[in-house]
Amino acid sequence: MQLLTLSVMAADALPSVVSGQIERLSAFSSRYVGARHIDVWLPPGYDRQHRYPVIYMHDGQALFDPAVSWNKQAWQVDRVAGQLIQDAQIEAPIIVGIWNAGILRPAEYLPEKAMQFLNPDTRDAPMKSRGLPVLMADRYLKFLTEELKPEIDRRYPTRSD
Repeated sequence: MQLLTLSVMAADALPSVVSGQIERLSAFSSRYVGARHIDVWLPPGYDRQHRYPVIYMHDGQALFDPAVSWNKQAWQVDRVAGQLIQDAQIEAPIIVGIWNAGILRPAEYLPEKAMQFLNPDTRDAPMKSRGLPVLMADRYLKFLTEELKPEIDRRYPTRSD
């Protein structure tokens, strides 16, 4: 896991956004997976007295600002969400961007139970090509549900259900 921690720590610049604002939980630690940044987008007009729905998104370093993503492309979630809010198409959410673990990304994202139904060559190819020994999706899910979500609910006025 040390490789993960080093890669996360190397990218410390906060993403620039065109609407809302970003807060970062730097090097958020876990018992289940390696530490990683969590970028929390707060919508325009954010008010701590209001309870917000929350959207959790993977590949957090690619959500907002192409300047800080590995391939200089971003999903521009702040632009899209900001426009949808302005057009009254959606209720303003808090968006939680969970940084991926770089080389460990497939180990965390490929569902362990579903992968067991694939033939061994297909199942093992994404792991072997990166020199990774095991799938970690079940641990990643525990990180999300037992550690990250409770922390977001504690720090921000969310609709925790």
